Amino acid sequence: MCVPSCNDIDSPRRVWIETDSQILNALFCVTGFGLAPWRIRDLVLLLKYRMGKNTKALRELAGVHRNWFRLAGSENLPVNIGPKNIKETIDQFPETSVPWPLETISDPPPTGIRAPPSKMWKLDFIVWFNIANTLLQVVLSTFMWALNRYDRPSWSTGLFVCLACIAAAIAGITMGLEGKRVKTIEGVPLTDRDRERLARDTELGIPHHNNIKDKDPVELEKKKNKKAKKAGDVKTG
Repeated sequence: MCVPSCNDIDSPRRVWIETDSQILNALFCVTGFGLAPWRIRDLVLLLKYRMGKNTKALRELAGVHRNWFRLAGSENLPVNIGPKNIKETIDQFPETSVPWPLETISDPPPTGIRAPPSKMWKLDFIVWFNIANTLLQVVLSTFMWALNRYDRPSWSTGLFVCLACIAAAIAGITMGLEGKRVKTIEGVPLTDRDRERLARDTELGIPHHNNIKDKDPVELEKKKNKKAKKAGDVKTG
């Protein structure tokens, strides 16, 4: 691999590095370019809302990101409203609190509590960082495909791979945290498999609670009040 030397441009080592770099670039293109149409759609809808005050565009975005994004006023919707019956009751609620199409509204929360509205800057944040990932992938691919390994700057590959990964990671982590926040409040809809397991565990006397950590909310509230009372006693003393 190091003939005539490890750093020689024509050594097998450098040839393998170039081959691996091209393979990695192709893999990054799968997400960077493959998701581009949907990312551009999100950006167009966001700009329609931000620049044109088009509330329907925001509602469409809310439908696309129904797993984590909640519109202002959606926390006041009855907890029994979901995709199956929203069309029958839409006249009773402000349109701006419901996604578009109507069927993309979130499922009725098993906990009986709807999550509060999401912060708009987080939607901007995620949409723009997803677009940044695609644009950085375009730059990286330009360096990889337009220039050969003799002419390509040595810093270009590492820099744009790093920036593209950071942009995608930031958007993904933010969506994950927001999704977890919503699930912590609203709970997770049960599947048929979940119901079968719950029925089996109920027969065995194993309790379950519909929250992220599967903890008894009553016991958690008691512990919280106990800690608050203890802290108050310490301050008073």
